[in-house]
Amino acid sequence: MRNVDQERTDKRKSFSSIAFLLSIILVICLLFLVVIRGCEKKSLISGGVRFEVNTQAKTRLRKELFGFNTNMISGDYGYLDTDFFALTKALQPKTLRFPGGTVGNFYHWRIAGFVEDEMGSTLSPQLNRRNKGNYVRLQKRRNGIISFDDFMQLCQELNITPIVVVNLWTGTPNESAEWVRYAKTKGYKITHWELGNEYYLPHYANKFRTAEIYMKEAKKHALAMKAVNPDIKVSVCATPVAFHKEGWLIKTAQRKWDEKLAENTYPLTNSWYDAYTVHVYAYKAVRKTDIEMMRGYLFGWIHFGIEEAMEYYENLFPNKEMWVTEWNIANPANRVANTQLHAMYAGDFFLKLLSIPNITQANFHVITGPGKGFPVFSRITPASKRTFWKYGGEPESDFGDTIRRTVYYSFQLIGEAFAESDTQFAVSTQNLPMLEGQLEYKGKQMAGIQVQAIGNTETVYILVSNRTSDDLFPQLAIDGKRFKSEVRYRYVANESLTATNGGNAEMEGSGKIEVRVEEWAGNTAELLIPKNSFGVIEVRK
Repeated sequence: MRNVDQERTDKRKSFSSIAFLLSIILVICLLFLVVIRGCEKKSLISGGVRFEVNTQAKTRLRKELFGFNTNMISGDYGYLDTDFFALTKALQPKTLRFPGGTVGNFYHWRIAGFVEDEMGSTLSPQLNRRNKGNYVRLQKRRNGIISFDDFMQLCQELNITPIVVVNLWTGTPNESAEWVRYAKTKGYKITHWELGNEYYLPHYANKFRTAEIYMKEAKKHALAMKAVNPDIKVSVCATPVAFHKEGWLIKTAQRKWDEKLAENTYPLTNSWYDAYTVHVYAYKAVRKTDIEMMRGYLFGWIHFGIEEAMEYYENLFPNKEMWVTEWNIANPANRVANTQLHAMYAGDFFLKLLSIPNITQANFHVITGPGKGFPVFSRITPASKRTFWKYGGEPESDFGDTIRRTVYYSFQLIGEAFAESDTQFAVSTQNLPMLEGQLEYKGKQMAGIQVQAIGNTETVYILVSNRTSDDLFPQLAIDGKRFKSEVRYRYVANESLTATNGGNAEMEGSGKIEVRVEEWAGNTAELLIPKNSFGVIEVRK
């Protein structure tokens, strides 16, 4: 009996050992299958995406592309206010525009402000009301003062290149020339001067009915200014008509305006001005359209529309610099404003600027102002049904009573890279995912990623816009060799395109900070470019 029992016991142990061994093998097989599936998934997602930087093919980095338009007439901030100074310093812009866009048409530098009677002098009742309202606010908050000297102190302390708009509307050539003289006497290094702001609009037709009238006046100012300082550059106002094909046929007045400006580009007549200014806005963003559809429209406009528009301007002004002193989405009260998509758009548009050599100066509109639409940063605004930024309640803030809007973080990343760079490198891409355009770009396929590379002799910064809703695992190559070392990746991403920082004018917002900079460091083999993202990969050679 003992032998039989022992034999049975031995058999049970044997079966248990075999079962245990089989279970281990099964677990290993399952793990192996998971790894294989993971690799297959990773391979499927990446599709062999490759970024290759050629540091031997390089050009000077146009640092003047990274700038902002300032417009302080609401009086929310002064140039030397603690909040404004600190947040601007953190962004590290290379240029700032003074005193802003439209307000430049009414500003008098000698009094550092405005004349009340002039604020209602245009043909636009809406603009007149806005000007008068801002005039009253500025009087109450800042004694009516927008200080040019404070602006220049900010620029000098932060090593910022200024660009100044002179007043051709209510000012005189002598006033503009004396401004140049004052700047020269004070030792202010100001090279870029704009001859007014958007005078092609019908608002100003009671003085500038035609481009010929405008150019005659602009030339008087330019010659008087250059007599004081021949080293300055001046720019005239061109229209944005080519960026908006929908209005191409009906806006014949704007096309005629540009054609008349172009007549002044012939060798015998073009020596008095150096550049033309165009303000670039994606106007369709005003549509109440699903935000996923807005993704396809906005990136389609950047990818296709800008290329078509540049042909128009380069043909008209073949020997002139182009200054884009205002750019953004259009209309602060739209569903893209202050969303993750807005942050992506800002980064993507900036990469497009880097790809166009003719553009030598650019300023995002606007660095600060009321509300949740255009500003990079702004005051926290309580919920109110009387304003177009009514949603979101009292948002949380990490900087007193000032909140960083979603685009702030994209520009922070650009500023960090620009601060360390002096060169733009050639970059090529392979096997990029595709993105379908929407609205008028419906059915058109475009690259789902846009990439540019800048840096110095030791470090390359690869700026990447992932326009798509897919994660990507790219390969990196520097000068023909695959890069396999450690990299640092800082990025702005969110699962939802509708994520906001403090709410949105048209969509219910959480009132919280949902968009911010994130960071990853590690081997390039594990580098992941998240969906819906803009970021900078730091590669040390």
